[in-house]
Amino acid sequence: MSRLILDDDTGIDGRGIVRDDVVAEWGPPPGPLDWAVEDWQPEPEIVAWARLGPWEAVLARIGRHAQLGVRRDGRRPDWHGLSKSPDDMNRGMVGSTLLAPGRLADVTAVTRRDEFTGIQVQGAERVQQMVVPRIVEHPPGEELDPAQARHAVTTAAAQAPGAPLDLPAELTRELLHRLRRTPTEVVRIAVGLRVAETWRLPDGFEIPVVYDVAPGTAQGYVLDEDTGAALTTLHACRNHHLAGALAWCAHCLNPTCAACSESVRPCRLCQGAVCGDCLATPDGRCPACARLAKVGRFARGRYGVSAGGSAWHSEVPNVQVTVRQERNYWTVERWDRYGRVTVPLDPHTVQALRGWLSAR
Repeated sequence: MSRLILDDDTGIDGRGIVRDDVVAEWGPPPGPLDWAVEDWQPEPEIVAWARLGPWEAVLARIGRHAQLGVRRDGRRPDWHGLSKSPDDMNRGMVGSTLLAPGRLADVTAVTRRDEFTGIQVQGAERVQQMVVPRIVEHPPGEELDPAQARHAVTTAAAQAPGAPLDLPAELTRELLHRLRRTPTEVVRIAVGLRVAETWRLPDGFEIPVVYDVAPGTAQGYVLDEDTGAALTTLHACRNHHLAGALAWCAHCLNPTCAACSESVRPCRLCQGAVCGDCLATPDGRCPACARLAKVGRFARGRYGVSAGGSAWHSEVPNVQVTVRQERNYWTVERWDRYGRVTVPLDPHTVQALRGWLSAR
């Protein structure tokens, strides 16, 4: 049986450390072995360990990169190469950085912390930002070159103690066979980012925002809770909710979003934008439509109505509404911050309008 000679009586073979007829067989390590991992980056897996007298030995590996380490009387170890795999060294560096010590990882896509573009909150100032990797396991796509993936994940280089491939070929085969009894696993991952930020609004209120940057992309986004759309620009409503778009009340001129209990909705009559706080009637009319007053006969011309027609008009801050009747044709005109709009009224609305006007 081929062996590595340690001294006149002692050697290492496929069984462990051997002295004459005594064999200290390979077995699991008794606990942490600092001497066996201190010159590695990342820390290797210690697959087997043996001790006999002053001699101690380990079989260490990172994936397919494997070495035999031997020391005497607690001195620094000598290392002998069993197999070389720079790719697995890089995979181990990625796995230990992003997953856990001893893990190996192939990467299909990666976004670096210094490469992404964050979201924007209009009119606000970002006062805090924290960025951490976001791992997606078992993604589709082809793997990146392991060295490229390692460089994208960490600036630290993978390293192992210098170890010449100087063992007898038969002993190398026996030790590698022992290592292969415990297979290694390489997990496929993609690396995006999770970003946590704090934004300060003009009124001093601070809003936390958490969003993702998908692996291999540069643009951060927030998912709209209602539509699922990816949003890169957000706006703060008057209740300090963040949304992709705001609706402004034409009366109080304050914005709301879909999450607001008093969100802007169309007026029951003029269809103008009115928030829940400004609604004037239980049936959903805005303050202007709730205050319509009939225009006198001699003033109708100023409101675009013939002598045989009728008109009702109302003015409140920021909004004017005029209802016109020419025989059986009814229209409502609204003038607010969004402009001047005239729309015909359908028979159902006309019937409701007659009831509202008669009740005044």
